[in-house]
Amino acid sequence: MDLFSSYKLVQTEEGYDLILFMDTPMNDTEFAEEFNRIDEDNRKRLNLNMQEYIRDKFPGIVISRVKIMVGSILLASFIMASPGVIAQAATDATTAQSQSAYDYSARVSLNGQLQSFKNGPFFYNFTTYIPLYEFGGKIGASVWWNDTSNTVGINKNDMQIAFVKGSGLARVNGKQVSMPPSLIVNGTIYVPLRFIAENLGYTVTLDSATNTVMVSNQTAASSGTYTVAAGDTLWTIAKRFNTSVNTLKGFNGLSSDIITIGQKLALPQKYTVKAGDTLWSIAQKSGITVPVLKQANNLTSDVIYIGQLLVVPGTSSDTPSKAPTTPTTPSTPAPVTAWPDITYIVQPGDTATKIAAKFGMTIQDILKYNYMEPNQWFEAGDKIAISGYAPRTYTVKQGEASAPQRRGALVDWTNEGQYLIRRNDTFTIMDVDTGNSFKAVMIGGYNHADIEPATSADTQVMKQLFTEWKWSPRAVVIYKDGMNIAASLSGMPHGVDTIENGVNGHFDLYMQNSTSHSSSTSKVYIQEHQNMVLKAAGR
Repeated sequence: MDLFSSYKLVQTEEGYDLILFMDTPMNDTEFAEEFNRIDEDNRKRLNLNMQEYIRDKFPGIVISRVKIMVGSILLASFIMASPGVIAQAATDATTAQSQSAYDYSARVSLNGQLQSFKNGPFFYNFTTYIPLYEFGGKIGASVWWNDTSNTVGINKNDMQIAFVKGSGLARVNGKQVSMPPSLIVNGTIYVPLRFIAENLGYTVTLDSATNTVMVSNQTAASSGTYTVAAGDTLWTIAKRFNTSVNTLKGFNGLSSDIITIGQKLALPQKYTVKAGDTLWSIAQKSGITVPVLKQANNLTSDVIYIGQLLVVPGTSSDTPSKAPTTPTTPSTPAPVTAWPDITYIVQPGDTATKIAAKFGMTIQDILKYNYMEPNQWFEAGDKIAISGYAPRTYTVKQGEASAPQRRGALVDWTNEGQYLIRRNDTFTIMDVDTGNSFKAVMIGGYNHADIEPATSADTQVMKQLFTEWKWSPRAVVIYKDGMNIAASLSGMPHGVDTIENGVNGHFDLYMQNSTSHSSSTSKVYIQEHQNMVLKAAGR
């Protein structure tokens, strides 16, 4: 008697998906629960039975994926890494190539050193995939996962990447972007190498002759020179160090493309843009001017983004040197108390570029009128100023306090608070009643701040304050950059979760005149927050 009672073949671009159905005298749910308790040997036997079934029933057919069902319940899922091993031998080269779902000829080099992996990298759909956990270890990053939310992430320095397994979307420092979906092969999670590496500040190039993907964080060029080796050309060197042939020739005074073995070439040094950077701040730190910096990078605007690599003329390391003179702080516009004549509500998919084009403005003015840096982004639902500065008041200022306090200033969220705490900021939250405090990270929000405890230890402190997770808010004070701000914090986790901190979801943090993201939220709940804000201000 066959283990599988019936099947269904579904044709895909890669071949076929095979769905196998099992019959059982037990209730479907009971059988699934029992299956999840069987040992590894039985799982291996199930895998062998599946392969034998495919060989017997589907000779010569390319099977890419297999799902095993009991009734309507998915029991197990397999990605066939090498379908040709199961199916009959291919009869021609075209068929043989189509049966290689994963091409394990991929090699990965990190800063010039070929890497070995327990679970080998492979090419799939014109994308290089690497095992996330092993790759994270090799670059000194931390890798985390949350089985409850099916979320995985990798963090290094000030960069955080999180995604749901198998999703085509990810969040990079809280911003949602497209990503080639992750894959799970034999229990190991694989991720697209270029997407992960470049968002962590690395450069990625492919040597197609050897199927070697070269990953570099420019430390190999920290000496500022490169010695030409056999087989090198200006083009291959330029690709290796993420620059252009013309830039290399200009840096070395070359009038032709001819180079010789042993010749030392000066390399343009790179700086990785970090949170809070602007062209002005980078130029000031490096002792150069913004026009020089823009010319070296062929930039036509002042817009830069986190993780971007910039050529910084006259420097010899990845970090800009301190400017010879003390930079001056750009002047701040006088406080504005009313919205200008033209405003706009940000729509899903909007960017500064799209909004500027819609109103016939420059990107610089859009950012300037809304007190934003080039590395910041708009969020759907934001109200922004178009024809002049957004309302802005200055109740508190940086450095006025040396420690967190149990009383804070009343700060209007719309006219001031949203400019003081930004997405990805980390700050201290102090409970007014107990004086206990913990660290939190703002992950988003436009009508109020959405926050998560920074670590599992911070989650425990927060849980002790509320005794149990609940919506009823508490009076708290936000302490950031020497400012104490009256606020109100609810204790119910909900929605998006981006940090591995022992709790799934984020929390609402209100300031004066904050409101809900949803028009259906209870007015009583909003008023409870405002009452707690007043309490935190000693009112």
